[in-house]
Amino acid sequence: ILLFLKDVGIEDNQLGAFLTKNYAIFSEDLENMKTRVAYLHSKNFSKADVAQMVRKAPFLLNFSVERLDNRLGFFQKELQLSVKKTRDLVVRLPRLLTGSLEPVKENMKVFNTRLFKVKERHLFLTYLGRAQYDPAKPNYISLDKLVSIPDEIFCEEIAKASVQDFEKFLKTL
Repeated sequence: ILLFLKDVGIEDNQLGAFLTKNYAIFSEDLENMKTRVAYLHSKNFSKADVAQMVRKAPFLLNFSVERLDNRLGFFQKELQLSVKKTRDLVVRLPRLLTGSLEPVKENMKVFNTRLFKVKERHLFLTYLGRAQYDPAKPNYISLDKLVSIPDEIFCEEIAKASVQDFEKFLKTL
């Protein structure tokens, strides 16, 4: 296993830190680990990419091919990334493959919810003729205000309309 780790790209001076974090590697089947590395190569990860990923995420080699494939698919699909961008992302942040998906899903939910709220508010302001985002012009609306304030304040201060009018508008979308 030590020779395999060296073949993957873990340097002699990195073995101690790697094994401290993932001593369970010794209970993994060597052939399974070779299959996992071969799988990554089949997805066009270079030898240097795999070495970097294993150094940054020591438990990567403990994950089955199916689990790695599912994780790569999740990020490609949910973030709507190309194959190359997915590969670049996990080379830079390989712990995305080994960590919990719950924080990622939660962040995506917040970004998508926020995007949805911005779209609704923008459409309402456009409908009212108040969508003005140029700071050099009067009645400027900052993106921060568009996103961060509660509906009541948005309606009263930004849209200059009632919450009921906003809610009626939303029903037309």
